[in-house]
Amino acid sequence: MTTIARRQYQWHSAAEAFEQICNGQAPWVAIGYFLNDWWFFAVEHRRELIDTPLVPAPTPELHRWAAFCAAMVEWLCWQEDLPFPDWTAKECYILPDPWFFYEKWSRRSWLLATTPAPFKMRNIFSGDRIFNHVPSRGEEARGQSEQSKFPPDSPAVFGNKINSHPLLNDH
Repeated sequence: MTTIARRQYQWHSAAEAFEQICNGQAPWVAIGYFLNDWWFFAVEHRRELIDTPLVPAPTPELHRWAAFCAAMVEWLCWQEDLPFPDWTAKECYILPDPWFFYEKWSRRSWLLATTPAPFKMRNIFSGDRIFNHVPSRGEEARGQSEQSKFPPDSPAVFGNKINSHPLLNDH
């Protein structure tokens, strides 16, 4: 009888996601691994997923992704009423030039209006659907909708807090 050794699942931290991006992993794949752990597999260990600062970005393109990761972590913490890790406040996570996820000028007003505050503060304009859950083929076949799987205030569905970031409030 042969036994199969199982590897214990390891969570993907934000720092590890960025390191994977630096090592050539497709950014949305690395970020997706982190988000899966944040939202589903390591909910009780979220602080551990975000405490480690990112390694310095070696190129301008990777600087964009470092800024994106810092904004993402801050936004996720804000959605869960968790304190932001200190490393997200560093100026190195603010891009010198705007990064629009859609290059068409016709989309810029939408991006400017709907991008969550932690991204805007870093000169990243992605719109408010950046983390929408894309159902798998199996979910679509079973007729499961995004709304039925997540509570209304879930980050996967986007709560009402999206553009009222505390650092941008005048109160």
